[in-house]
Amino acid sequence: METKIDFSDVLIVPKVSTNPLNSRALINLDISFQSYFGLPLIVSNMPSIGCYRIANILSEHRIVTFIYKDNNEDFHLNELKRMKTTKYIGLTTGIKDFEIQRILNVTSQIPVGFINLDTANIYGNFASILKATSLLKQMRPETLLVVGNVCTPEVVEALANAGADIIKVGVGSGSACLTRSEVGVGMPQLSAVIDVVAAAKKWGVGVISDGGCVTSGDICKALGAGANFVMLGGMLANSLECDNLAVLNGETYVNFWGLGSRKQFELTNTSEKEYRPNEGRNMLVPASKSILDTFSQIKGALRSLCTYVGSETIENINTHIEFIRVSSQLNTSLAKYEIN
Repeated sequence: METKIDFSDVLIVPKVSTNPLNSRALINLDISFQSYFGLPLIVSNMPSIGCYRIANILSEHRIVTFIYKDNNEDFHLNELKRMKTTKYIGLTTGIKDFEIQRILNVTSQIPVGFINLDTANIYGNFASILKATSLLKQMRPETLLVVGNVCTPEVVEALANAGADIIKVGVGSGSACLTRSEVGVGMPQLSAVIDVVAAAKKWGVGVISDGGCVTSGDICKALGAGANFVMLGGMLANSLECDNLAVLNGETYVNFWGLGSRKQFELTNTSEKEYRPNEGRNMLVPASKSILDTFSQIKGALRSLCTYVGSETIENINTHIEFIRVSSQLNTSLAKYEIN
């Protein structure tokens, strides 16, 4: 039985730069991927964070937001009309006919940068995923098509041939996901990314690492493993700009829940509830900071990563990365005394 690894199992080895990098400010954090140019960061299509309020803020910073799936056509159109630029928007759809038609109707009026074909279990209904992928790519060839989520490389060829431009990687790794504990299924995120990236390069598609990032260092490791983009959910769930804010005893919280949670089933009147386990958490997260503060820390970390491994740009950073296995990566002896 092969042992797989997660972000906490490795560190990145620093390397002497052949071209002295005198200032982190000189590092280029933008990437280009087909029609996309911007930062390699995506806000997850989770309730509360995958919202237009956040998208309006982050689009000006060249950060992509994937919008939560269960919005109606009029809502999408009204919000998109108010956007200054829509190329940093991804609209999410499932595989049902009405969901796909809704996204096609919206994008026929207002183009967006990405369509995100998202389903909780791509393995359980793979034929339908391939059919939906082919249809969406045929109807919107100019839009980057993201398909997920997967955690193994053997599905990459079929998805690429069906028309996927980018494959989203991550099963059970998210902070709001209970699939690993309740179903026993998943893959450590770093190994999943490494394995899928190898296949994706062969078939000419990109990769999004989705889930498992707890710190900025984890984002650095995901990009170092070859992911083109990193999608964030739980790391942003404490943002004051989120939807679904609640005030309890004078304190503001973000109601953040998983797409496989009982709350999500109740909100969407999901059928066959008796056949579905609760695979997601329903949480109240203290809203403590602006989302821009979080991304400022992330961008600083990416710049610092580049200086440590001798790269002037975050694009293709994986060619500069060497991972080492570790038994412990942090000294937390005085962490309890930290002042935030």
